[in-house]
Amino acid sequence: MAWLIAVVVIGFMLAPIMWILPSRRQTQQAEIRASARTLGLSVKVVAMPKTRRAKVRREEDVFGVCYTRFLHTKKPLTPWKYWLIDVPEGDDDPVSLDPAMLALIEKHSPLLPRDASMLELTPLGLNIYWRENHADLNVVKNIAQVLNAIVEEAHLETGVSSE
Repeated sequence: MAWLIAVVVIGFMLAPIMWILPSRRQTQQAEIRASARTLGLSVKVVAMPKTRRAKVRREEDVFGVCYTRFLHTKKPLTPWKYWLIDVPEGDDDPVSLDPAMLALIEKHSPLLPRDASMLELTPLGLNIYWRENHADLNVVKNIAQVLNAIVEEAHLETGVSSE
């Protein structure tokens, strides 16, 4: 009987420690995000962008990550966003994307993860929003490759852009 009580007491003492330890999924996410940082991307946990309809309906926030490829330019850039998911016609603000930029994005989009929802150009850099479902090192490398290719091929840092 004394052994049973000792095991139960030790179990109660160890239980809070087990809650503190990260799960396997959390450890994998940390490794994936660290590898994204080594590839030159900034990683932030954010609320995923919403369409106009989702904002009007006041739908709950869904959290994911935003990987940012910072731009090192003083040239003013026109911000844009490009939905990688199907958004019903008229459900979001119209975006006048340069046809060359649109073709460039569509050329590279097959390398992006299926759960990516939006590409966005801001004054700070090129962002991609995604949920990190089925994420691994190859997916992160593909994202970095696509963001770098868009920056290079669109001349976003050099100022030679056709915008």
